[in-house]
Amino acid sequence: WDIAGDGPVILASRTAEQWKKPMPSSWHEFEGSSWDIAGKLLDLRMAFMESRQNLKGMGKAADVPVEPDEQTNLANATMKLPGVVASGVPGAGGYDALFVVYVKGTVTCVDKSDSVRDNIANLWRDFSNQNGTTVVCPLSVKAAGFGGENGLCASALRW
Repeated sequence: WDIAGDGPVILASRTAEQWKKPMPSSWHEFEGSSWDIAGKLLDLRMAFMESRQNLKGMGKAADVPVEPDEQTNLANATMKLPGVVASGVPGAGGYDALFVVYVKGTVTCVDKSDSVRDNIANLWRDFSNQNGTTVVCPLSVKAAGFGGENGLCASALRW
């Protein structure tokens, strides 16, 4: 999606809950397609939240940790960060992975990172430090072009 004007900066600097609230008048450029994008991202967030709730319920009913409580806590904390659209356990669940969909924030290290990503990294590092048995090891992926096709590729960016 093409977000015009200051749209990405505004979305990245606010939590998803704040996207629902009126924007300050000083952010007059955040209009049109950018506002539509914010609505679509909120719809996406709600779909992920509903999916997570259903998977959690299914796991409890089957007595299988599809989304273990430790990952629920980390995913929920991650979703409270500015710029984060969604976070959850991918695939069949378990203790081995967590995903995050976020709006890229302002660049913080000459195309090596951005403000939202830095906040996610700090949260996950602190989560690892709080619990001596849990280590969160990020693997970054991003949308990239491959011969005219879009897809995902692993990133060499440091956390």
